[in-house]
Amino acid sequence: MNKLTSPAILAAAILVACTGSAVAQEASDEGPSIFPVEIYTCNFHDGKGSADLDRWVSKWNAWIDEDPEPYSAWTLTPFYFGEDQDFDFIWLGTSPDAAALGRAYDKYLANPDLNAAFEEFAGCGAHSNFATMNVKQPPDDDAKSFVLNFSDCKIAEGKSFDDVAPALTAWSEYRTGHGSQAGMWVLWPAYGGGNADFDFKFVDSYRSYASLGADYDQYGKAGYKKADELFDGLLDCNDARSYIATERRDGIPDEG
Repeated sequence: MNKLTSPAILAAAILVACTGSAVAQEASDEGPSIFPVEIYTCNFHDGKGSADLDRWVSKWNAWIDEDPEPYSAWTLTPFYFGEDQDFDFIWLGTSPDAAALGRAYDKYLANPDLNAAFEEFAGCGAHSNFATMNVKQPPDDDAKSFVLNFSDCKIAEGKSFDDVAPALTAWSEYRTGHGSQAGMWVLWPAYGGGNADFDFKFVDSYRSYASLGADYDQYGKAGYKKADELFDGLLDCNDARSYIATERRDGIPDEG
Protein backbone atom coordinates (compact mmCIF):
# COMPACT_ATOMS: atom_id res chain seq x y z
CA MET A 1 0.00 0.00 0.00
CA ASN A 2 1.35 3.43 -0.97
CA LYS A 3 2.33 5.48 2.07
CA LEU A 4 -0.06 8.23 1.12
CA THR A 5 -2.95 5.86 1.65
CA SER A 6 -1.80 4.27 4.87
CA PRO A 7 -3.91 4.80 8.03
CA ALA A 8 -1.09 6.80 9.61
CA ILE A 9 -1.25 9.36 6.81
CA LEU A 10 -5.00 9.50 6.56
CA ALA A 11 -5.28 9.80 10.31
CA ALA A 12 -3.41 13.08 10.22
CA ALA A 13 -3.41 13.99 6.53
CA ILE A 14 -6.49 13.03 4.50
CA LEU A 15 -4.73 14.90 1.81
CA VAL A 16 -3.73 21.66 3.71
CA ALA A 17 -8.37 29.47 -0.36
CA CYS A 18 -12.38 26.91 -4.68
CA THR A 19 -14.84 25.18 -2.96
CA GLY A 20 -15.30 21.43 -2.79
CA SER A 21 -13.30 20.39 -5.82
CA ALA A 22 -9.60 20.21 -5.16
CA VAL A 23 -7.21 21.54 -7.72
CA ALA A 24 -10.18 22.30 -9.97
CA GLN A 25 -10.14 25.92 -8.94
CA GLU A 26 -11.58 28.37 -11.42
CA ALA A 27 -8.86 27.96 -14.02
CA SER A 28 -7.59 30.97 -15.89
CA ASP A 29 -5.04 31.57 -18.60
CA GLU A 30 -2.63 32.57 -15.82
CA GLY A 31 -2.96 29.25 -14.00
CA PRO A 32 -4.24 28.44 -10.51
CA SER A 33 -4.23 30.96 -7.68
CA ILE A 34 -0.96 30.75 -5.72
CA PHE A 35 -0.22 32.55 -2.46
CA PRO A 36 2.83 32.55 -0.14
CA VAL A 37 3.14 30.76 3.18
CA GLU A 38 6.17 31.22 5.42
CA ILE A 39 7.25 28.86 8.18
CA TYR A 40 9.70 29.42 11.03
CA THR A 41 10.74 26.50 13.26
CA CYS A 42 11.67 27.86 16.69
CA ASN A 43 12.87 26.88 20.17
CA PHE A 44 12.39 28.67 23.47
CA HIS A 45 15.51 29.66 25.35
CA ASP A 46 16.07 28.03 28.75
CA GLY A 47 13.58 29.33 31.26
CA LYS A 48 11.34 30.85 28.60
CA GLY A 49 8.01 29.61 27.26
CA SER A 50 4.61 30.29 25.78
CA ALA A 51 3.83 33.18 28.15
CA ASP A 52 6.83 35.08 26.74
CA LEU A 53 5.59 34.42 23.22
CA ASP A 54 2.09 35.63 24.13
CA ARG A 55 3.47 38.91 25.47
CA TRP A 56 5.56 39.46 22.34
CA VAL A 57 2.60 38.72 20.07
CA SER A 58 0.57 41.41 21.85
CA LYS A 59 3.32 43.97 21.18
CA TRP A 60 3.71 42.78 17.58
CA ASN A 61 -0.03 43.09 16.91
CA ALA A 62 -0.12 46.59 18.39
CA TRP A 63 2.77 47.59 16.12
CA ILE A 64 1.09 46.17 13.00
CA ASP A 65 -2.18 47.93 13.85
CA GLU A 66 -0.39 51.28 13.47
CA ASP A 67 0.10 50.64 9.72
CA PRO A 68 -1.47 47.28 8.87
CA GLU A 69 -0.67 44.96 6.00
CA PRO A 70 -2.79 41.89 5.10
CA TYR A 71 -0.70 39.35 7.03
CA SER A 72 -2.15 36.50 9.10
CA ALA A 73 -0.25 34.25 11.49
CA TRP A 74 -0.60 31.15 13.67
CA THR A 75 1.68 29.31 16.05
CA LEU A 76 1.74 25.53 15.85
CA THR A 77 2.41 23.31 18.87
CA PRO A 78 3.47 19.70 18.16
CA PHE A 79 0.88 17.01 18.98
CA TYR A 80 1.73 13.89 16.92
CA PHE A 81 5.47 13.96 16.19
CA GLY A 82 8.56 11.77 15.95
CA GLU A 83 11.81 11.54 17.84
CA ASP A 84 13.48 13.89 15.35
CA GLN A 85 11.17 16.79 16.31
CA ASP A 86 13.78 19.41 17.20
CA PHE A 87 11.75 22.57 17.75
CA ASP A 88 9.20 23.82 20.29
CA PHE A 89 6.83 25.67 17.99
CA ILE A 90 6.24 26.77 14.40
CA TRP A 91 5.34 30.29 13.32
CA LEU A 92 3.22 30.13 10.16
CA GLY A 93 2.34 33.31 8.30
CA THR A 94 0.60 34.13 5.04
CA SER A 95 -0.58 37.03 2.89
CA PRO A 96 -2.96 37.07 -0.08
CA ASP A 97 0.00 37.53 -2.44
CA ALA A 98 3.78 37.75 -2.33
CA ALA A 99 3.84 41.52 -2.82
CA ALA A 100 1.78 42.00 0.36
CA LEU A 101 4.06 39.63 2.27
CA GLY A 102 7.07 41.56 1.00
CA ARG A 103 5.64 44.88 2.17
CA ALA A 104 4.96 43.41 5.60
CA TYR A 105 8.56 42.21 5.82
CA ASP A 106 10.07 45.47 4.65
CA LYS A 107 8.28 47.18 7.54
CA TYR A 108 9.31 44.50 10.03
CA LEU A 109 12.96 44.66 8.96
CA ALA A 110 12.88 48.43 9.38
CA ASN A 111 12.01 47.95 13.06
CA PRO A 112 14.81 45.73 14.46
CA ASP A 113 13.63 46.23 18.05
CA LEU A 114 10.75 43.81 17.43
CA ASN A 115 13.06 41.05 16.29
CA ALA A 116 15.47 41.74 19.14
CA ALA A 117 12.58 41.39 21.60
CA PHE A 118 11.65 38.05 20.04
CA GLU A 119 15.21 36.76 20.26
CA GLU A 120 15.23 37.44 24.00
CA PHE A 121 13.01 34.38 24.55
CA ALA A 122 13.30 32.24 21.38
CA GLY A 123 15.46 31.45 18.37
CA CYS A 124 14.44 30.01 15.01
CA GLY A 125 16.66 27.49 13.24
CA ALA A 126 14.89 27.63 9.87
CA HIS A 127 12.78 30.07 7.85
CA SER A 128 11.15 28.79 4.64
CA ASN A 129 8.73 30.14 2.06
CA PHE A 130 6.27 27.98 0.12
CA ALA A 131 4.18 28.69 -2.97
CA THR A 132 0.76 27.44 -1.88
CA MET A 133 -2.41 26.32 -3.62
CA ASN A 134 -5.72 25.44 -2.00
CA VAL A 135 -7.05 21.96 -2.67
CA LYS A 136 -10.20 21.89 -0.52
CA GLN A 137 -11.73 24.83 1.29
CA PRO A 138 -12.10 24.36 5.07
CA PRO A 139 -15.39 25.13 6.83
CA ASP A 140 -16.22 28.83 6.84
CA ASP A 141 -15.95 29.60 10.54
CA ASP A 142 -13.98 31.80 12.90
CA ALA A 143 -12.18 29.08 14.83
CA LYS A 144 -9.19 30.51 16.70
CA SER A 145 -7.66 27.07 17.27
CA PHE A 146 -7.65 24.02 15.02
CA VAL A 147 -5.63 21.00 13.92
CA LEU A 148 -3.03 21.35 11.15
CA ASN A 149 -1.13 18.39 9.65
CA PHE A 150 1.89 18.18 7.32
CA SER A 151 3.34 15.37 5.22
CA ASP A 152 6.12 15.47 2.62
CA CYS A 153 5.27 13.96 -0.77
CA LYS A 154 7.31 12.74 -3.72
CA ILE A 155 5.82 12.30 -7.17
CA ALA A 156 6.60 8.93 -8.75
CA GLU A 157 9.33 8.78 -11.35
CA GLY A 158 8.00 9.57 -14.80
CA LYS A 159 5.01 11.45 -13.38
CA SER A 160 4.42 15.16 -12.83
CA PHE A 161 2.00 17.36 -10.92
CA ASP A 162 -0.17 17.37 -14.04
CA ASP A 163 -0.79 13.70 -13.22
CA VAL A 164 -1.29 14.39 -9.52
CA ALA A 165 -3.77 17.26 -9.88
CA PRO A 166 -6.74 15.20 -11.18
CA ALA A 167 -6.20 12.64 -8.40
CA LEU A 168 -6.25 15.40 -5.77
CA THR A 169 -9.42 16.80 -7.30
CA ALA A 170 -11.10 13.40 -7.21
CA TRP A 171 -9.93 12.76 -3.64
CA SER A 172 -11.26 16.12 -2.44
CA GLU A 173 -14.62 15.45 -4.10
CA TYR A 174 -14.72 11.99 -2.54
CA ARG A 175 -13.95 13.32 0.94
CA THR A 176 -16.50 16.12 0.57
CA GLY A 177 -19.11 13.61 -0.53
CA HIS A 178 -18.48 11.62 2.64
CA GLY A 179 -18.85 14.58 4.98
CA SER A 180 -15.20 15.49 5.48
CA GLN A 181 -14.58 18.77 7.31
CA ALA A 182 -10.94 18.95 6.19
CA GLY A 183 -9.26 21.85 4.47
CA MET A 184 -6.45 20.84 2.12
CA TRP A 185 -3.43 22.61 0.56
CA VAL A 186 -0.34 21.86 -1.52
CA LEU A 187 2.89 23.71 -0.62
CA TRP A 188 5.83 23.84 -3.04
CA PRO A 189 9.22 24.91 -1.61
CA ALA A 190 10.23 28.36 -2.88
CA TYR A 191 12.89 29.82 -0.54
CA GLY A 192 14.97 28.63 2.38
CA GLY A 193 14.59 24.89 1.99
CA GLY A 194 17.93 23.95 0.48
CA ASN A 195 18.00 20.43 -0.96
CA ALA A 196 14.41 19.46 -0.16
CA ASP A 197 13.87 15.69 -0.26
CA PHE A 198 10.25 16.06 -1.42
CA ASP A 199 8.29 17.64 -4.27
CA PHE A 200 5.62 19.28 -2.13
CA LYS A 201 4.10 19.31 1.34
CA PHE A 202 0.52 18.19 1.71
CA VAL A 203 -1.23 20.09 4.51
CA ASP A 204 -4.70 19.62 5.91
CA SER A 205 -6.74 21.23 8.66
CA TYR A 206 -9.53 20.10 10.97
CA ARG A 207 -11.70 21.95 13.45
CA SER A 208 -10.76 19.37 16.11
CA TYR A 209 -9.25 15.94 16.60
CA ALA A 210 -12.80 14.58 16.75
CA SER A 211 -13.34 15.91 13.22
CA LEU A 212 -10.07 14.34 12.09
CA GLY A 213 -11.15 11.10 13.76
CA ALA A 214 -14.35 11.00 11.72
CA ASP A 215 -12.28 10.96 8.51
CA TYR A 216 -9.95 8.39 10.08
CA ASP A 217 -12.90 6.06 10.73
CA GLN A 218 -14.40 6.52 7.26
CA TYR A 219 -11.02 5.87 5.66
CA GLY A 220 -10.59 2.63 7.58
CA LYS A 221 -14.02 1.37 6.50
CA ALA A 222 -13.99 2.27 2.81
CA GLY A 223 -11.91 5.34 1.99
CA TYR A 224 -8.65 3.44 1.65
CA LYS A 225 -9.98 1.69 -1.46
CA LYS A 226 -10.58 5.02 -3.20
CA ALA A 227 -7.23 6.35 -2.04
CA ASP A 228 -5.43 3.28 -3.40
CA GLU A 229 -7.27 3.66 -6.69
CA LEU A 230 -6.23 7.32 -7.02
CA PHE A 231 -2.69 7.41 -5.65
CA ASP A 232 -1.05 3.99 -5.89
CA GLY A 233 2.06 4.35 -8.06
CA LEU A 234 1.63 8.12 -8.23
CA LEU A 235 2.67 9.58 -4.86
CA ASP A 236 4.76 8.55 -1.88
CA CYS A 237 4.18 10.62 1.27
CA ASN A 238 5.70 10.19 4.70
CA ASP A 239 3.76 9.99 7.95
CA ALA A 240 2.13 13.29 8.82
CA ARG A 241 3.13 15.50 11.71
CA SER A 242 0.17 17.00 13.55
CA TYR A 243 0.00 20.35 15.35
CA ILE A 244 -2.46 22.42 17.34
CA ALA A 245 -2.70 25.76 15.55
CA THR A 246 -3.47 28.95 17.49
CA GLU A 247 -4.41 32.10 15.63
CA ARG A 248 -2.12 35.04 16.37
CA ARG A 249 -3.45 37.52 13.82
CA ASP A 250 -6.27 37.59 11.28
CA GLY A 251 -4.92 40.16 8.88
CA ILE A 252 -7.17 39.59 5.87
CA PRO A 253 -9.39 42.65 5.29
CA ASP A 254 -13.15 42.10 5.44
CA GLU A 255 -14.81 42.01 2.04
CA GLY A 256 -17.32 44.65 1.16
